[in-house]
Amino acid sequence: MKLKNPKHRSQRERKRFLTGLLFILPSALLVAIFVLVPCFYVVYYSLTDWNGVATSPKTFVGFKNYANLRGMSDFGTMMLATLVFAVGMTILTILIAFVVALALDKKGKGRVSRGFLRSAWFFPTLLSGTVVGVLWRIMYNYNNGMINKIIVHFGGQPVNWLETVGLTNFAIIAAATWARIGICVVIFMAGLQGISQDLYEAAAIDGATERQQRKFITIPLMAPSITINMLTTSIAAYKAYELPYLISHGRPGTTTLLLAQRITFYAFNTMDYGRSSALAVCLILIITVFSLIQLAVMRKKEDIT
Repeated sequence: MKLKNPKHRSQRERKRFLTGLLFILPSALLVAIFVLVPCFYVVYYSLTDWNGVATSPKTFVGFKNYANLRGMSDFGTMMLATLVFAVGMTILTILIAFVVALALDKKGKGRVSRGFLRSAWFFPTLLSGTVVGVLWRIMYNYNNGMINKIIVHFGGQPVNWLETVGLTNFAIIAAATWARIGICVVIFMAGLQGISQDLYEAAAIDGATERQQRKFITIPLMAPSITINMLTTSIAAYKAYELPYLISHGRPGTTTLLLAQRITFYAFNTMDYGRSSALAVCLILIITVFSLIQLAVMRKKEDIT
């Protein structure tokens, strides 16, 4: 038996490596230009005192912008509102999307077309955050909103959705969840369809009920889909800007003012790019830390399964 020449083998491996590198290069360049370079400049601007005008000087102030963040009158309220919105939206979206995916995955006669229902659930995802924000603000209107009209029709009292502390936070979360559910349902349904029916049949033969099958087969095997949905939804929630702003404008007071909204305010309203960039760096760190924690926890769940 003739052995292959190590020199030829190394040349072939080198060629495969270069080919793979060429395929990766366009994406790597795009990431470098539109992600890494902007991140570098955000960190740089956060260490300066600058008003955003190209001709104005940039004064290096070190970590002064970060030290001044806690002195902001609404910093604590803003961070709490951002955390409540992100956690609330993520949990509510994942739970509802999972239940909807299970319902749409069922087959049976005499039901409404599953294709139509899937399209209906996915439709809100196609709308922009601006459209969803305006739509839900109209529905939340105290006097003429559809939601209060329905409540009054059934004998209740109208609710001030947009001017009640605590309730307004939930109103924003509900609207954002409605807009996000569709994409999560699609991911969950893809995960459900990847589960072999043989597992359910074997469990049924062993006497497992439908509830037990969901608990010991469906949920464990759906761990990768849950991980993806949790990560993408929480990241989208932390970055949310137009939808929450158009619904509440940060009111009542500043109880629904989110971090992304404050970044824009300091950058374009007060022209304080140093403070705006410092807040942006904080947002990046928050997203990174929470994403790594979620990923570590969910990966353990996947390993167990």
